[in-house]
Amino acid sequence: MGTAAVELMDHQREGIDFLVVGRNGLLAFEQGLGKTLVAIEAFRRVRLEGSADRLLVICPNSLKRNWVAEVEKFAPELTTEIIEGVPRHRRQRFLKTTADVVITSYETGRTEVTAILALLTRKRTAMVLDESHSAKTWRSQTSTAMRHFAPHCAFRWLLSGTPITNSPSDLYTQIEILAPGERRLGSMEVFLSDVENDPESVRENVDSMVLRRTKEQCLDLPDKTFMDIRVELPAWQRKLYDDMRTEMVCALQAMSGEEYRAFAATALAKLTRLSQIASNPALLFPAITDTSGKFEAMDGIVDDLMAVPDRKVIIWSNYVSTIEHLLKRYAHHGAVALYGGIATTERQDIAKRFQTDTSVRVLIANPAAAGTGFTLTAASFTIYETLSWRYDFYAQSQDRNHRIGQALPVTYLRMIAADTIEEAIIKALERKSGMAGSLLGDEDAVPSVAELTQEEMCSLILHNKLPND
Repeated sequence: MGTAAVELMDHQREGIDFLVVGRNGLLAFEQGLGKTLVAIEAFRRVRLEGSADRLLVICPNSLKRNWVAEVEKFAPELTTEIIEGVPRHRRQRFLKTTADVVITSYETGRTEVTAILALLTRKRTAMVLDESHSAKTWRSQTSTAMRHFAPHCAFRWLLSGTPITNSPSDLYTQIEILAPGERRLGSMEVFLSDVENDPESVRENVDSMVLRRTKEQCLDLPDKTFMDIRVELPAWQRKLYDDMRTEMVCALQAMSGEEYRAFAATALAKLTRLSQIASNPALLFPAITDTSGKFEAMDGIVDDLMAVPDRKVIIWSNYVSTIEHLLKRYAHHGAVALYGGIATTERQDIAKRFQTDTSVRVLIANPAAAGTGFTLTAASFTIYETLSWRYDFYAQSQDRNHRIGQALPVTYLRMIAADTIEEAIIKALERKSGMAGSLLGDEDAVPSVAELTQEEMCSLILHNKLPND
């Protein structure tokens, strides 16, 4: 199999055996346990054994160059090629590539189905779907394309630290990619019924296809501490929030059943407006120049943290305008940023500067762009300026600095605007964590969040309460 650049840990050897022997499996290692390394080493083994000739990696766009770097680090004898660009160029490269490892994005995967199917017919291929929850939606083009590819691959390997981000159906779709047409879990309806009525049997079926390992099981990492910083909104910001909240509740109460069903389909987008006012009202009202309650509170926290020489901090925010504002606000601390507006070719260099340059002390990032593929262990403090309903973003962002290489306890400071929708977001994230853990065999699981009725939606907006609170 060759010599890896690092000494493999026990759980990584277990992961390699799981992928090679089982041929088809979901490696559900938590972020930071080395899923990429395991997949690369598994391919080296099957290539040496003569069972596969090529590795096809399909991943989020932001991780393509990370895969190149990881292959060069751990398997320098393998050649790599990223296939991207305009459609004509992509199709030519799929036709002509001779690389051992071919890397492309989910976006390309769902638009170049014919070209990829042709690629799969030319060599025995091991396919990796990295962050495989990207293909979790059964009827999506992405999921459909991956199910088309699966039967033509000698090995099918899915990698995800958060395979369940919303509901158990996320896992069902990924299992169907591993075993297309076999219906290992029955129909979707039967599976969801079994999850509710006979979860132990579901666990038994899932265990044969999924290898779940948590950091607590595998690593002796420093402790994690979570602190909620509740911020009272200043009067002007409180009025903006209360006015919008009242307007939304009145509109909801006046809706017919059919109108509410239409509203519910886009409810999270509507709730995001409340979250934006709670965080940074200038996102909705650009003329506002007053300082938001969160920015005032965060100034004091950042100054206190920076008072300790060489300490670094990560600030997570969901909004580009806020990131750009904070980049200027903390420029005197050597702030840098990672978000969608930064070219993917530059992102690893920025992360490296944060890791190694003592003058760069603050990293402001968006979980959607920087929540995966980066090691940020230079920071032992993390501030969440905002949180979204996306559990996968929340879990992955935590693991940027609580992973192999972290020597200090890690503290997560969650900025929560008092008496706002953000109080419910925290509860929802904790419930999603519990629901995912229940199905995958983690401990301390709690029930999932129920679908909201019209009355429950009003309660959520008016009182920041989820069902069963």
